[in-house]
Amino acid sequence: MMGEMHWSELELIRLFRDTANGPSPGLVKGIGDDCAVFENLDGRQWLTTTDLLVDQVHFDRSFHPPRLLGRKSMAVNFSDIAAMGGRVHFALISLALPASIEKEWIMQWYEGIGDMLAAWGCRLIGGDIARGALLTVNVVAIGSVAHGRAVMRDTARIGETIYVSGPLGSAAAGLEICRNPDRFETIDQRVRDSLRRHHLDPEPELELGSLLGDSGLVGAMQDLSDGLATDLAHIAVQSGVGAEIDAQALPAAEGLDEVAELAGLPKVSLQVSGGEDYRLVFTVKEHGDERLLSLIGERGMGPVYRIGKIIAGSGVLLRKDSACSDISFQGYQHTAGR
Repeated sequence: MMGEMHWSELELIRLFRDTANGPSPGLVKGIGDDCAVFENLDGRQWLTTTDLLVDQVHFDRSFHPPRLLGRKSMAVNFSDIAAMGGRVHFALISLALPASIEKEWIMQWYEGIGDMLAAWGCRLIGGDIARGALLTVNVVAIGSVAHGRAVMRDTARIGETIYVSGPLGSAAAGLEICRNPDRFETIDQRVRDSLRRHHLDPEPELELGSLLGDSGLVGAMQDLSDGLATDLAHIAVQSGVGAEIDAQALPAAEGLDEVAELAGLPKVSLQVSGGEDYRLVFTVKEHGDERLLSLIGERGMGPVYRIGKIIAGSGVLLRKDSACSDISFQGYQHTAGR
């Protein structure tokens, strides 16, 4: 079975090098030397981020197709660039590959990488390959933002409104379906496929993130990788404020109620604690809502959803009916594996 399907390090390096050739704005030297070389961009600041994906921790190859995992490997990093209001330019990829991984799997995974690079005009400029006990993917993404326009986590202010850029809990619902498909057979196939896609193949919101950053109307912003309860808590802690969100205002995709019921989970739990939606959560400066919503509409983006406000105090408070509870950091925790 292995034979010709087996991979070699030199072969993979040639693959990455050959498909990364060609000119790219600002790139002096790409793959082929000890370092890539690129030039400063006039009037812009560099953004750099990295994410580590480990088999059986961040993904499961038993149900995650390699091409979609390749796309997701890039998307989770591009989402960080989006959350700063930036654009992507370059990427580096490092792999630890078990000997059991077949060449065909790697080729399909790399096809997904190429899809995402081409979609966003990003150039692969380097990386590393080694053998390892567990399949591990590490991506470094390099982007840029107009000088002084990077949107931080520590700049939310009391009185600002809180928005999210799309339905919440879809990826968590999709993961439930991937793990236990038989449990959700009564849900329409179209709805199941849509929710699964949110988990397997998220789309980074780079265009919206850039628009929000350039607008000057956004106070603070973060992408939703670990769930609203955790990611909004990062904004609250770093800004020295509190956040109050309305459970009734949280947007949900079609089928979320059914998945929650069949999984024996509260719908709101999927929305605030489920990770990997890769939406944007952001605050809008006082008196800026109407102008920003108008700008988003003019660009044909959105909708975005107002879910709460920044308040004095600390923590993330979830208001449901007449009750209010602190849900700070109740999302995914990498070191705890949940």
